[in-house]
Amino acid sequence: MTTVKTLPARPSLRPRSHSAARLAGAAPYLLPALLVFVVFTYYPLARVIYLSFTDADMLSPTPNWVGTQNYRTMLASREFWSSLGITAVFALGVTALEVGLGMAPAFLMNAKTRMQGLLRGAVFTPVVVSIAATAVVWNYLLSPSSGPVNRTLEAAGLPGLGWLSDPETALASVILIAVWKGVGLPAVLFLAGLQAIPRELEEAAAIDGASRAQIARRVTVPLLGPTTVVVFFISLVGTFQSYGLVLLLTAGGPAGSTNLLGYYIYQNAFSFFQMGYASALSVALFVLLLVLGYLQLKVAERRVHYQ
Repeated sequence: MTTVKTLPARPSLRPRSHSAARLAGAAPYLLPALLVFVVFTYYPLARVIYLSFTDADMLSPTPNWVGTQNYRTMLASREFWSSLGITAVFALGVTALEVGLGMAPAFLMNAKTRMQGLLRGAVFTPVVVSIAATAVVWNYLLSPSSGPVNRTLEAAGLPGLGWLSDPETALASVILIAVWKGVGLPAVLFLAGLQAIPRELEEAAAIDGASRAQIARRVTVPLLGPTTVVVFFISLVGTFQSYGLVLLLTAGGPAGSTNLLGYYIYQNAFSFFQMGYASALSVALFVLLLVLGYLQLKVAERRVHYQ
């Protein structure tokens, strides 16, 4: 009796060809979006990296290759390190306040009351107000001589402050204005996180005898961990790139006390026309944000609970 050995079946190539056919069919729809990314994201990034190795000045038609000269100048510049330190203080201050203050109005907006819609609109309105309008309003409110804030302090028997014109208070004033304008977005994100939490968990804690404060501290806030990570990252990245408020409120002053890195880049590019050096600063900021994002993701993987 002979035994017939059967050969293993060859893997079918149809799924792969079917996937390739589907990809080919989707290509006409993907190419426009890919083209937009290439034109408005990847090409500008590659162009900035190239210009960081040149002496581009927005005046000469052809920049000269200078290698790492711009980066060596940046690392030896006291203004760069000072600007980086001021930016770190500004970013950490704004991020901490937006994360801390953004959660409180989210709880209020999540409560079902008659004023719920009005409260949501009031919290989010500063986000959509233009930076120019924000600067005009706050320059008036914080005017040392005739501003309503100083008038109120003087009427209460307290001395008025220099606010944006005093090197000791200018950075703190800009931080508070940035928080006023930006805290609405974290509040809305926290509201979305609250509405995604299963009500059964809070109801079970209440049945076990937990108070509202205990439920918020032991159940709600821990489950907002993923939302907190998103809010923290968005706020941190946004503040590191800030320059509009500083440009319109203080122009980096007084005495360089609000010279953020974003404004320092803007100043070198469009005031001093040192586009090569400004590009090197932009690349340094880009690398810094990549490192911060990587570290934040690593921390989140260990300490944040995802459902």
